[in-house]
Amino acid sequence: MMKYVTKAVIFTVTVLVSYLLTGLLEDRLLQETERFRPITSTWLGMGIIVLIFVPVFAYTERATEAVVKISMQQTRSGAGRVIGVIFFIILVFAVLFALYLDKWFGLSIGDVL
Repeated sequence: MMKYVTKAVIFTVTVLVSYLLTGLLEDRLLQETERFRPITSTWLGMGIIVLIFVPVFAYTERATEAVVKISMQQTRSGAGRVIGVIFFIILVFAVLFALYLDKWFGLSIGDVL
């Protein structure tokens, strides 16, 4: 059971982190393409996103897998298996939620509460 939970968490976190990283790179690169016509900019942007997303996703997946496995082992030994995993998952998603809230709305969790 824990193996499936770990895989699901790794996959979900990888997708969310990859999107954030790709979004940052996309924003920066598309600022540079403003001097081109919209059609040229669109083709360049699409190509750049594909060229960036593939290695970013691959790297993020490896890094996320390593961090999640180490962190889950630490929380299991410190707080008990189930409680540790639940605490870790809540912590990871809280951090990701804060990053997305800032990216999409420019708000912090303190601003919302």
